[in-house]
Amino acid sequence: MNDPNCLFCQIVAGERPAHVVLESEHAMAFLDARPLFPGHSLLVPRDHHETLGDLPTPLVAELFVDAQRLARAMEDAMEATGPSSP
Repeated sequence: MNDPNCLFCQIVAGERPAHVVLESEHAMAFLDARPLFPGHSLLVPRDHHETLGDLPTPLVAELFVDAQRLARAMEDAMEATGPSSP
């Protein structure tokens, strides 16, 4: 399922350039074109879904497994140490 007017669908389809940082069967992550901070990435499902609530229940778990992989990879790549203790 793809929406030809959706920027994210166009990136997933390879119709628009992006710096891809993670690919799986269910999702793709790429660097944000206007990052809030270095390494800011967007994780999107390969199929078009408007909101998190629209995701089929089985896909929610798959997407969050990818989110965890992405978070760990970015922490490693950015040499992040995590939050400081008070």
